[in-house]
Order: sequence, then C-alpha cells, then structure tokens
Amino acid sequence: IIVGTDHARQQALDIGHAADHIFQTSGMILKPKFYEKTTVDRAAERRRLGLEPDCPTGVVLFGGHGSKVMVDITWKLNEAGSGVQLILICGHNQKLAARLKKLPTKKPIAVVGFAENVEYYMALADFFIGKPGPGSISEALQFHLPVIVECNSRTLPQERYNAEWVTEKGYGIVVPTFKEIAPAVQRLLQSATFNEFRRTAKQYSNRALFEVPAILEECAERTATVTQSQSV
Repeated sequence: IIVGTDHARQQALDIGHAADHIFQTSGMILKPKFYEKTTVDRAAERRRLGLEPDCPTGVVLFGGHGSKVMVDITWKLNEAGSGVQLILICGHNQKLAARLKKLPTKKPIAVVGFAENVEYYMALADFFIGKPGPGSISEALQFHLPVIVECNSRTLPQERYNAEWVTEKGYGIVVPTFKEIAPAVQRLLQSATFNEFRRTAKQYSNRALFEVPAILEECAERTATVTQSQSV
C-alpha cells in the first residue's frame, strides 16, 4: 500500500494492513513537469493572455469538464469588486467557456479550454480556487499557491478529508459554499494572511514521482528474497 498522508497510512493500519506493507510518500504523484523549475516572465505572459501584469490572479479549475459554479464564482467576485483577475480552465466544456467569455467583468479574465499545460497557468497565478480534489490541490501547492476549496454535504466523501487537510496544514481557506467566495478571497488577500498562507505553502515538498520507483524496487527486492528463501 502506497499512501500520501499520515491519515491515509492510519486508515491502512486500521483496516488491518501490516505496517511493513505500508509505504508513505510526500504526496501524490504529479506529472513530471510539475517537478521542473518553472521560469516564466509572469508579467509578459499575463499580458499575452489579456490580463493585467500586476493584478492579483486566481486560477480556477474544476477538472477536465469544468463546472457551472465557475460562472457563479466569476460573477460574485466581479459583483463584490474584489479586484482580482481570473484564469478559468474549462476543460472540454465548450459551452461553459463560451458563457464565461460573455460575462462583463471589471477585471480581465482569461478563459482556457482543455489544457495539457496546467502547470503553465499555475505559474502565472497567485492563488487557486477549485474543488477539494487531491490532484488539483497537490498541483497548486507544488507552485506554492494558497488554495480556496469548498466542502459541504455535497462534497464527494473521498474528498472531504482533503478539505480538512488544507485547514490542518494551513494551506488555505475552506468555504461551506462558493456563495461565500468573495469574502474568502478578500480574507485570503489581506497582506498578513496571504503572506502566512504563502509561507506555509512554500514548505510543501512533494517528491512522490521519485519516491514511488524506489518503493517498488524495495518491494521487488523483498519478493525476490522471499522467493529465494522458499526455494532453498
């Protein structure tokens, strides 16, 4: 059993797995590009996307097909005069992308379809908004982005602990509903609060991509040793 958190390790123990059969990594495996040092000219690339170079920027991501809640998030932040601009990754949802592009906003937004280079957009952002999925949270933290996620009775059971984890570790803000996104962003961007979240996010270090092969090698060596001993 390969796990990415203390909580998952304890779950494996609780259901009866032997401790020496459980291997803990520093997080989830991410695409190799998320482990590369990204050097982009943020100001220039933001301009290229039609964004302001120095405006607080959030990246909004809800999986490969987006979510209609992205419209609500964009509208509420605009209505509240939050002063942030957004990179909205809609995945394969072309109707959602078209709808977002028609929204009149005080600050610019960049609407993106399906993106194989999510790491590029993460590198241009200052914070992340999305569902508490383990992959998207891990990707955001790999770029030291504080996160804002939602958790309520409609949240998938397997994703609820992810929201608890965000709170426990101090990586961002969990809201009961994205109807409260405007005050959450306002709180996040308060100088002292943002600096603390950013400092904590920078301490996140995920090396799972390199740890798992070593774990598998150890498992193979153990199996070989057992096989040899049984054949003697």
